[in-house]
Amino acid sequence: MSFNHAMMIVMKRRPLPLNALRAFEVAGRLESFTKASHELNVTQGAVSRQVQHLEDVLGRQLFERHHRRLKLTRPGRNLLASLTAAFDSIELAVSRIENRPDDTQLKVLSPLTFAMRWIVPRLGRFQMEHPDLQVQLGTYSDDAAPVDFNETDIAIRFADTPGDQLVHEFLTGERLLPVCHPNLAKQLKRPEDFGNVTLLHCSAQREDWRIWLKGTGIESVDPDRGPVFATLDMAMEAAASGFGAVISDPAMIGEYVVTNRLMVPFDLPVDSPYAYSLCYPEGRLERRKVKAFRDWLMSEIKIETGKRELVQKESGTE
Repeated sequence: MSFNHAMMIVMKRRPLPLNALRAFEVAGRLESFTKASHELNVTQGAVSRQVQHLEDVLGRQLFERHHRRLKLTRPGRNLLASLTAAFDSIELAVSRIENRPDDTQLKVLSPLTFAMRWIVPRLGRFQMEHPDLQVQLGTYSDDAAPVDFNETDIAIRFADTPGDQLVHEFLTGERLLPVCHPNLAKQLKRPEDFGNVTLLHCSAQREDWRIWLKGTGIESVDPDRGPVFATLDMAMEAAASGFGAVISDPAMIGEYVVTNRLMVPFDLPVDSPYAYSLCYPEGRLERRKVKAFRDWLMSEIKIETGKRELVQKESGTE
């Protein structure tokens, strides 16, 4: 008998409060006892008691409890990082031996406009490459809303701050240009003429117009004028109807340009400080379906970036 084998026989694992560890991991990941109770299908009080029990066992405070808000302590953050990885590993190990009908169901979450204008037109190519996988594409309009990765395999996020428990891979930046109906574009002689045009916005902060005007050095146009729409798609539809002008990324307006519903009156691109990223928990790429989508999307992004750089080089706008 080897020494290592003998040590394995002698050593025993200490009993661990697994229910309490699970309750803490979910509460820490969601930063809420209430949300954790929904995921675990128990009462909020039960989650709170399990976490308190774990803190008593460890002799460490894991959360700072504020009014309607939880904040992890340093020991809590350290424990959460290890527990999330451990539970993900357990889930992966089980899924490898379990006959799971959802192994072919790939759940992707994306911003609404990116999904409609970028993913959907290309999704047929992914399906041809992976006919055994069925994509369930969900969308959202609130960039600040958290993603439940128990319900989502992989997500595209916009202007997200990388979290401790998630991987963020850069996809593409955002290049801003004003677009409007061709009839309106003909009336505009210089960028300052936007001062006499209805400005359309896709966020209450009206950031896109503010970023573009600042980037082009135009000071005579008030970026705070004009109506606000819930999504960029709604704002672009309004612009295509002749209502006004909206700031968009050229990558999002291909269909409108082809059908002559929108055009760029002034080729003065400004790079946005925001970007799209691919987001998923550590270890998630070990799932074949997730890695397949990630690799395909990265390949599509590379192709699109190459096309854009070629156009910029030929037009001399690099």
